[in-house]
Amino acid sequence: MEKKTQKKLLWPLVIAALMFGAMIALGRKIHFAGNVHLSYTMNTFDDFVWTDLVVFALAAVGTFVLLLVLDALYDRIARPADNKAFNKKLFIICFVVLCLCWLPFFLKDFPGTVVGDSFHSVNQGLGVKRIGNHFLVFYTLFVAIFLRIGAAFGSIMLGVFLYSLTQYLVMAAVYARFLAWLDSKGVKRWYLVLALAFFAIPQSFAMYAVIMWKDPLFTAFLLFLTMMLFDAVQSRGALFQDKKFVVKWVLLLLGTIFFRNNGLYIVIGIFVLLLFAYRKQAKRVLIATLCVIIAARIIVGPVYDALRIEKDSVVESVGIPLQQMAYVAVYGGEMNETEYASVTKLMPIEEYKRVYTPCIVDTIKWDYDYFDRSYLDTQTGEVLKNWATIGVKNFPAYVKAYCLETFGYWKIGARNSNGDMMEGIIENVYGYDLYTINLLQKLPGGAVLERMQAALQFHFSAGTLFALWVLCLALLLRRRAYKLALVLAPGAFLWITLMLAAPVAFSMRYVYLLLVAFPLIPLLPMWTKDEQS
Repeated sequence: MEKKTQKKLLWPLVIAALMFGAMIALGRKIHFAGNVHLSYTMNTFDDFVWTDLVVFALAAVGTFVLLLVLDALYDRIARPADNKAFNKKLFIICFVVLCLCWLPFFLKDFPGTVVGDSFHSVNQGLGVKRIGNHFLVFYTLFVAIFLRIGAAFGSIMLGVFLYSLTQYLVMAAVYARFLAWLDSKGVKRWYLVLALAFFAIPQSFAMYAVIMWKDPLFTAFLLFLTMMLFDAVQSRGALFQDKKFVVKWVLLLLGTIFFRNNGLYIVIGIFVLLLFAYRKQAKRVLIATLCVIIAARIIVGPVYDALRIEKDSVVESVGIPLQQMAYVAVYGGEMNETEYASVTKLMPIEEYKRVYTPCIVDTIKWDYDYFDRSYLDTQTGEVLKNWATIGVKNFPAYVKAYCLETFGYWKIGARNSNGDMMEGIIENVYGYDLYTINLLQKLPGGAVLERMQAALQFHFSAGTLFALWVLCLALLLRRRAYKLALVLAPGAFLWITLMLAAPVAFSMRYVYLLLVAFPLIPLLPMWTKDEQS
């Protein structure tokens, strides 16, 4: 019996075009002086004018036309994905190539990269400071394994090296597994070569492989979840009933939840989508996911309380409201007496003008002399109530403040080095005998390799990567490939959680999955041939 092709939808292209119009119209209003730590007099947002609507309309129409062209192009090359056996030889080749290409960076910054946030994990892992969940208990325990081995041999440097080496090998294996997985879906070898070069050449991947941050390992969990979702969709839901699949799924969910504080919300979002898409077929997975969510809440709640583990502070979740109220305060926005009192209880009005930096909230929340964190912790409801009512009176100001705090994640082409390329060890911190040894300079030809390595430090645009995900999602929904669109869920929920609580306008590590999963994105609309039937 001949399959009937369903009529394509138009609304996904319209919504995507409107999103692009808004991103371009708002993005051009921002004047960024190149440093997120600069004050509100340097990083600014222009006043709204009627010509912004013209820019919005032109950008939306142009994007709509582009989407129609891409849609027609994908119609020509559409085909179902293959399901070939895993190529172990290809996996080993990719793994070795990545390890070799990243080696100059590792040798230049031996024994690894340890920066400000890393030292919190070091202190807690060695028992110097009380353990807390802001830097994730389970990640700290993971770091502690290597540090304590080093300490047992009398060398914290050894501990850092063991951690860096382990993460180096793990991340190379993860990307090699991803490339071999793409091969199993029938991807052409020329595309795999380009994808391998994508991971091997830019030094961003080498840096993330050896830095003591939770983000690379967290991203690895999300990448495997993305691949598993595709496999399950490709099997038409059959894999959701496989016991081995469920075990792997649960382990990945646990890693996602306990290696980043927003991981729980990503898992909840995926659970809700699966509930709608695969109510019966995914019964095992849904039950297992719900159990993981409940267990995580119990562990982070009553269990952590019983162990007297400090939870994440409220201030980490309300960075955007703080920035919006600060914007109104420094620009003399409208507030009644109650709202003004709430804003000034957090910080005196004159201090806002001293510390407010539109692109990063740290200058407010780390101002221990004037910022009243205890008031925020104990009167969170009152603060948020006044934030909401201030926003009604100062909506344009809130839009400007929000855009300045988040634009690095949605403005197309926006790039900055903040949190992008971190190298070496910050020395003389907390009295640890930790320092960087440039082994690369001691090797024949090391100076040449170091210059090459420096030339390959690219700053990727998270906003551009997000835009490509939006294009992909629009093309999938146009073809009614709703279940295939589930593959984008981990990255989509990662981005959404960041937009709700962005601590800084730029930092690739917060949305690292958008970069790591990039080779998959152009392929998904091509694999929708069966989904349209």
